[in-house]
Amino acid sequence: MLQARQDSTEERIYDPDPANVERRYTHFLDLYNGLKKEFPDLMSNVSFPRKIVVGNFDPSLITTRCEAFELLLNLIASESRLRDSPPAIAFFQDVELKLAKQLISEEKYDQALSVLETSFRLLNKVYTDRSRVVLSVLCRIVACAGSSGGALAGPVERWAQLALRRYEAVSDSELLLIYVPLLHTCISIWETLGRDKTKLVEELNNLRRRGMKVDSVPSLMEAIDNLNTTM
Repeated sequence: MLQARQDSTEERIYDPDPANVERRYTHFLDLYNGLKKEFPDLMSNVSFPRKIVVGNFDPSLITTRCEAFELLLNLIASESRLRDSPPAIAFFQDVELKLAKQLISEEKYDQALSVLETSFRLLNKVYTDRSRVVLSVLCRIVACAGSSGGALAGPVERWAQLALRRYEAVSDSELLLIYVPLLHTCISIWETLGRDKTKLVEELNNLRRRGMKVDSVPSLMEAIDNLNTTM
């Protein structure tokens, strides 16, 4: 069990809503090997527990592994180059992302929504609010409502509002490719819920006047799938 918190130890303020996910030994091993390959100097003093075929549930082994994993994660938390690297992003997002994509392909949108919400809580603890990895999972939550034919419009509305607020200060050109599909999806959600969509339509018209393509664009889910979440 991996828990991510945003504590303020100086002020003794502890995160009341930590993010909890599960990771296997192999996930930690892939993370370690990937970081060691990309950043040999930063990882030179980091040791990793070897794999044990027999005796996996020995208490002393579990304690040793947990301590090693925690040291590795603390190093990642303190070093932005490690945290923003592809191996770290894969470690923090890929398990839930793979499961969510599978559930979406099976049209189990409510289950996918739950998985993506868990993923967002984790990624939002580790990365900045407007990073690609955080905005992509946030927009994928919104995309679930679009893919569900409006069935999830109610549960997703607050996530859609959050995504729109976070996009107000985004300048990343690749992230902006998601913005138009996001607006279209939000308009559809607002229509389903009987909300006033005037501001969203005005924003699309403003983008059109600025020369952006706002018609015949990919769906929000397709746009997210095409995004490279590497920093």
